[in-house]
Amino acid sequence: MKKLAKSLLVIALGLLMSVNVMADVQTGKTEPDYPTDYYMIVESKAGGIDIYSQPDLEATKLNDEQIPNGTALHIEGEVEDTENNRTWGYTEYHGMYGYAPLDECRPADSRKEAIDSELYIAGKDHVNYNADYDVKADAEGGSQKLYQGPGTKYGEVPGVRDIENGETLHITQDAEMADGSHWGVTTVDGTEGWVDLEKTEEWKAEHLDTVEESVDAVAEVSVTPTEVAKATETPAPTETAEATETPAPTETAKATETPVPTEAAEATETPTPTITEEADEAENTEKDSKEPEAENTDTKDSREASGQNVKAAKTKWYQNPFTWIIGIAVLAVIGLLVYHNKKK
Repeated sequence: MKKLAKSLLVIALGLLMSVNVMADVQTGKTEPDYPTDYYMIVESKAGGIDIYSQPDLEATKLNDEQIPNGTALHIEGEVEDTENNRTWGYTEYHGMYGYAPLDECRPADSRKEAIDSELYIAGKDHVNYNADYDVKADAEGGSQKLYQGPGTKYGEVPGVRDIENGETLHITQDAEMADGSHWGVTTVDGTEGWVDLEKTEEWKAEHLDTVEESVDAVAEVSVTPTEVAKATETPAPTETAEATETPAPTETAKATETPVPTEAAEATETPTPTITEEADEAENTEKDSKEPEAENTDTKDSREASGQNVKAAKTKWYQNPFTWIIGIAVLAVIGLLVYHNKKK
């Protein structure tokens, strides 16, 4: 009996370990094989690459558009895909962490080379190497960081204090990056670095009109379907009234033999299909305008959810290793019980 108890205990422990491993697989949890700290520059024949929720070309894409050639990626971890002879880099892009195929990237010799590459794809019209003006810090949290490059992916400048709101910063170089962000070179306590210009009073004041115009444009677009519906519905009572009122004098003037009722019926019936068609067109217009917005919202939400915690793909029961593990464990227990009963 002691041997039987020990055997059952070993099987139970093995089963528990299998459950833990399978739990990680089913929740889509995939961590890098090991941490890294270097930069890769996108260089693809297709003009760009995609970033995925897991190291798999069949996994969910996290980007709306391809990451263009010349973009620098900070690789914080790697996963070796021996089956497909591919290395995946764990990186951040537009606030979402995922995996990029490194076989379509080239290594940057230094952080400076990575920065120069991104400034190059931004274009000479968007980079001012001879800037000379002052700005005042105005971050939402009350302070901001000084970075080693034009982006948070380049990391904070070590040993430098936070920049407090209201501080005057002298900008000696600025750039509008390919992703639309704005950065400037400044010096804090004798140390040079990059600061986010969108967190300054001057940038906000300069772009305030643009922001307001974009908000008004969005509001105008959102009202348009309703206005179209109202415009198509408004003429309906007038047409009906005119159609029904017009035959009245004719009926009075003409004799009773004149087929007035038929004309009145035709007059009242004629506008009806037109009104119905206009109403249907208005409804279809509203549906068509709303469906893309809902679709885009759902797509965006699914991508954001994928960046945080992606679910594993569903598999059939007989393809699930967990099912086979349980089956083998059950058969082993039954075999042990039969063996010990025969031995008695």
